[in-house]
Amino acid sequence: MDAIAGRSHRSTGPDMAGSQPTKASLNGLSWLILLVAMMQTGFGTFIAVNLTAAQWSQTDVGLAFSFASAAGILAQVPGGALVDAVCHKRLAAGLSLVAAVSAATAIALWQAPPLVFAAMVLQSCASAVLTPAIAAMTLAMVPHAALGERLGLNQRYASLGSACAAAAMGLAGAFVSIALSQFLAAGFGIAAVLALRRIAARDLVNAPAITDHVALIRPGPGVEIKWDARISIAKNRHLLVLAGCMLLFQLGNAGLLPLAVGELVREDSAEGNLLIAAAVIVSQLLAAVLAAPMGRKADTWGRRPILLIGLLALPVKAGLFALGGPNASVIVYQAVDALSAASLGMIVPLLVADITRRRGHFTLSIGFVGLAGGIGGTVGTVMAGALADWAGAPTAFLGLAGIGMVAGMLAWTLLPVRMDVIRPI
Repeated sequence: MDAIAGRSHRSTGPDMAGSQPTKASLNGLSWLILLVAMMQTGFGTFIAVNLTAAQWSQTDVGLAFSFASAAGILAQVPGGALVDAVCHKRLAAGLSLVAAVSAATAIALWQAPPLVFAAMVLQSCASAVLTPAIAAMTLAMVPHAALGERLGLNQRYASLGSACAAAAMGLAGAFVSIALSQFLAAGFGIAAVLALRRIAARDLVNAPAITDHVALIRPGPGVEIKWDARISIAKNRHLLVLAGCMLLFQLGNAGLLPLAVGELVREDSAEGNLLIAAAVIVSQLLAAVLAAPMGRKADTWGRRPILLIGLLALPVKAGLFALGGPNASVIVYQAVDALSAASLGMIVPLLVADITRRRGHFTLSIGFVGLAGGIGGTVGTVMAGALADWAGAPTAFLGLAGIGMVAGMLAWTLLPVRMDVIRPI
């Protein structure tokens, strides 16, 4: 992993300057992203499997995820603002990891609804700080000209982590206990704390010697950062369009796999657990292969084509689920999700970095886009379940496909092809 991490920091533009982060720090960042993805996998589909097998209704499972999403909504902007304001990004990330480990352990030990809801809320709040903290550390160690490739590599590690965790949790759920997945998530979180310690503080402090991004240049004595500068970021037309696209994408995507999970687990919980694990593994391994090339293509093709690939994968996947087929077909259908995982995980922070490069408030803007996605996810999980109960699963899948098409049309008509060469407004 050292060799791969080092590739992302080769000299690729005029904003590359003297001081460079050590390979140990870049390697620590890579391991951190891998292990965080492994931990967070335990809070996604496998919680739905766990709760469904414990005789939770589909509506109750949707409510649990909606409580978590609602907490994430409230925490997104404050979390981004917090990371934006503090100097110690590693400390913010470390405290968030401790909170997530505590949440995973609680869910593994007790499945009473109040405790599960509280633990999922805690994890969502921790993620609202952890995600922008990792983005900020990446931005601090990579010149802007190389940021697309590095974010692609970040997404590769995240996808590999999700695939490895899905394999471990799927096998544990099928042959030992479904609840074991949450203990594994806690263990991965502890390992992530150790990886975080490998990122040297001096490499983060040297950010102004590596990148010219305004968010990493601390103001001089007597310079006051006013709230109107932060508010102006939220009024940026391109940022608003990006936030709208992510709201629609999550509105359609958040309830898609849980809806398919519910159908499979109700037939056979053990087989359903293995099939979902296989589907996640296949899609994440494909995403790991595609992520770094997409990061490079974002510089040659422009930002918008990569964003469109991620958004339009949703209607394709939802349409395939609507067609039905044998239970094992979920593996093939979910493989389409690799396009979304590879592109959106990289292109969204890259677009935000482009927009904020001369204005600052990078993590606050990430929190703003995350807020929009959180709203979509909160409504989407309940909407998908309610629509399936009312009109049937095929109709629900087609409705989610339509939402994905609207997101793609919004990006196509209102975003420029090359955001990186347009001066932020």
